[in-house]
Amino acid sequence: MLFSPDVLMPSGPPPQAVLDQRWLWQVLLLFLGITFALRLIGLDIAGALLSGLMLCFGVIMTRDGMQEIAKYALVYAVLCGLNFFFDILPLITELGGRVSRTTEPVTATTDEQGVQQTTYTLTTKTTPFFDMTQGFVYNVQSLAMIMSPICMALGVYLSITAHNEIQRHAPALFEDDFGADFRAQNVAAVAGAVGAGVPPPARANSGAGATLRANGGSAGSSGRSGPTPRDTFEHFQGQGYKL
Repeated sequence: MLFSPDVLMPSGPPPQAVLDQRWLWQVLLLFLGITFALRLIGLDIAGALLSGLMLCFGVIMTRDGMQEIAKYALVYAVLCGLNFFFDILPLITELGGRVSRTTEPVTATTDEQGVQQTTYTLTTKTTPFFDMTQGFVYNVQSLAMIMSPICMALGVYLSITAHNEIQRHAPALFEDDFGADFRAQNVAAVAGAVGAGVPPPARANSGAGATLRANGGSAGSSGRSGPTPRDTFEHFQGQGYKL
């Protein structure tokens, strides 16, 4: 059976526990905006586009009283998790110092057969993670490398928390989701009805087949006293839900 997204993820305002964390979502959006600006200044165009997309996604989730957060919380958590993984790796490797490599040609020679050979020099330079002598753009890039994993980690936490809270308050779709108490009450109600001599209600959609079964059962049980197994058949007594 296929369910529409509106059934699996109810629309409307989220639970109060999610609304109480709205200020943290505002902090996340602020941090994403700062990271977007830092990456633009640091000439990291790809990183700036990625931060901008996550910022727009977050704005969509938190607008209109956070009514859209139920649909996108899990997707946002996955995206933030992937971004955190790819942001934390270069940060860990360069916290002890940022490494830059430059290649410069030294000599160029041509042998007797006309083959040109060029010798290059590879220079590796390690600079502190924050170094004022390297200029403004260098330090902005370092700050953006720290801000991005912080934003993504906060996004993962808020998204997973919101998704779990929404799932906990979502209505049950199947009978097993009602729990043992509901089933015990259902069995007790049917047993009380049978003990009082009240037959269980017939199914509404049974049609002519149910009538034939009922007639056959009454004819076959005319010479017997007491309820038959067919009379004590347990019918569903709960509230129906339209999917």
